[in-house]
Amino acid sequence: MCRAYGCKIIMSVYTRRRPSAGSTAIPFMITILISLIVFGGVALYFYNKLTAKSKELPMMQSAISSISDEDINAILFVLDPDAEDKQTAVMMLRFDPVRKQIFTLGIPLDLQVTHEGRSMSVGACYTDYGLEPLKNAVAKTLDQEIDRYILMDDSGFEKLVNLIGNVEYIVPIKDTGLRPSETSVMLDCKQFETLLTSNHYSSEEERSTVIGMSVAQLLNQCIDNDQKRSSTGSNDSSKDSDPSKKVVWKTRVARNLDSYFSTVINTTQTDITAMDFSNHEHAIRYVFEYGQAPARGMGVVCDLQDGIVVPNQVFLDNLKIAFYQVSVNGEGTDETNGEAAEPDGEATEQSEAAE
Repeated sequence: MCRAYGCKIIMSVYTRRRPSAGSTAIPFMITILISLIVFGGVALYFYNKLTAKSKELPMMQSAISSISDEDINAILFVLDPDAEDKQTAVMMLRFDPVRKQIFTLGIPLDLQVTHEGRSMSVGACYTDYGLEPLKNAVAKTLDQEIDRYILMDDSGFEKLVNLIGNVEYIVPIKDTGLRPSETSVMLDCKQFETLLTSNHYSSEEERSTVIGMSVAQLLNQCIDNDQKRSSTGSNDSSKDSDPSKKVVWKTRVARNLDSYFSTVINTTQTDITAMDFSNHEHAIRYVFEYGQAPARGMGVVCDLQDGIVVPNQVFLDNLKIAFYQVSVNGEGTDETNGEAAEPDGEATEQSEAAE
């Protein structure tokens, strides 16, 4: 009797200690579900990142495929201010989408050029003969091809800057609305125009350097800010004016280039045609979308020969190296060697300080 009773007690103890099948399955299933959620979420995150990059790569390849040396263009910009106490600002912009580079070269008004066999200054050539002769004369003097020109007055310049955005720059002079600064300051349209057209510089060479460098700074700031906004999702690429395009442009300028071109054409005097824009618009969008601080600014380095201002020959040689990545004797240069391709070291140092 006691032995039987003891067996029952032992069996009851084992019975109480043995977990039921259901109580084991529930925690096990919960563990599996949590694992699926955690690891599945991580896997989904990386899958989305990889597929997003795989979609972006074909878009970039599509953008690159149609770009060639024919898209490289040089434009002569002339800012003719309304105020009589200001000076005309002249600049050559060279756009190279193949290398994702933009060069802005300020040109002194006292630089000597030749038109119809006569030697004269850049300022005299513009005043006496106009834009087309000036474009050809500057191209000949610099030994560079210049394709088109754009002439702006105060209104046209203001609209162009409003499209791109204001510039931050170290002010080197004192003039109306300006005072010298040791650090970069934000300039509105009026201040920026004064910076470019002021007659308070020590020389035209100094002013031309500021013209080239400040415009490069303006372009780089515009491109950098647009790319930062697009990377954080601030720009809605679904608003692209032409959704049928294979490439969905995300940056502001690339997306709105059509309307910006119309604004420039309607507010300036230029020989750029709608066909010109149509032929090269894809390349322009590409640089604004993918270029990393592509603009490099400088001014023409000059020598004084018998009282005549002429371009320094070493500068012209270095300009060819910078533009074409080819030395003056026709041999290739290392594109990664910034020192070999730098036409104006002083201008570069000032530009880096301005940034």
